[in-house]
Amino acid sequence: MIIYDSTSLAFIRKTEEMVREILEKCGLKVNRSRFEWNRFLYPIRVVVFEGPEWGHFNAPYLQIGLNRKLIYQAKDSVLRDILSHELAHYLTYLRFGEVSAHGAEFKQICAEYGFSSDVARATMDLNASNESKEGDIASEKILEKVKKLLQLAQSSNVHEAELATMKANELLLRNSLSKVMLDDEPIYLERILLQTRKDAKLVAIYDILRHFVVRPVISFGKNSCCLEISGPYTNVTLARYVGEFLHRELDHMWESTKKEHRLTGLRAKNSFFAGVAKGFNEKMKSTKENLTESDKKALVIVEKKLDHDIKQIYRRLSQSSSSSTLDGRANELGIKKGKDLTIRQGVEGKLKNLFLPNP
Repeated sequence: MIIYDSTSLAFIRKTEEMVREILEKCGLKVNRSRFEWNRFLYPIRVVVFEGPEWGHFNAPYLQIGLNRKLIYQAKDSVLRDILSHELAHYLTYLRFGEVSAHGAEFKQICAEYGFSSDVARATMDLNASNESKEGDIASEKILEKVKKLLQLAQSSNVHEAELATMKANELLLRNSLSKVMLDDEPIYLERILLQTRKDAKLVAIYDILRHFVVRPVISFGKNSCCLEISGPYTNVTLARYVGEFLHRELDHMWESTKKEHRLTGLRAKNSFFAGVAKGFNEKMKSTKENLTESDKKALVIVEKKLDHDIKQIYRRLSQSSSSSTLDGRANELGIKKGKDLTIRQGVEGKLKNLFLPNP
């Protein structure tokens, strides 16, 4: 999972400067945010993540990832070796495309650009005894409480189900507010649903996830796109499960509706997915009435913090819209399905009515 806070952002600035220095020593032309290779410009982009490896190169996004532990455990000389190793992967990808991770092509690039044997090695022993459990223990406790509440929300007793759902929503919202009150609470980012291009289903999932007190963004890489979800750890974790559930559920909803109402064609399918998102959005707006005044104020604070945080992650964001004509019948059927949509599986089990109202 990618993470952002003031410490990691400072670390990113530092390591991106190191990347520029390494590239210049390799004889490549470098500017503030890109380098030239074979007469094309490529981005200099570093992110910080939590995970098992010390570093990686993400080819679709032309992005180098560094483990957060390196901020505290690695000397600058070690950082340069790790960055050089990942840059070697970067340059190997530019020269040869997708090849074996540490094969002959990688070794050729290391030799060509004068990287040392330490850089060329596939593994690095960096204070391995300091390995610690990943994750946010407090958030894991919140997730467990939410899971139990949402299990109650599957009750056949309507009033019991509604009360459990409301309590789950309040817990998530107040947990988010408590994070906002911290001076340096990290921003977490998770990538889900990697595919070759943007489609109507991905856009529908993006629209639905906006109701989970996270900021989803449709991100484009080389011949690929995905959803990037950013926000507090707990909310991002829940939104990831919801997004993966919706990826399957929307297809199931379309297939059953198509068969029942004899719908055909891509236009009808896209219109149906757009309708599901619209119907879910209408349902979510109506739930504002269930919030207390204090929770409404809390939600405003959390939303403003998310808007501020996303500007730290993305230097520039653009919006796109579709001008395609909708299939009215398919769209109306989708709206009806969206109003009835509940999230039936998620964190280590089945979830129902998992949502947070959006003003």
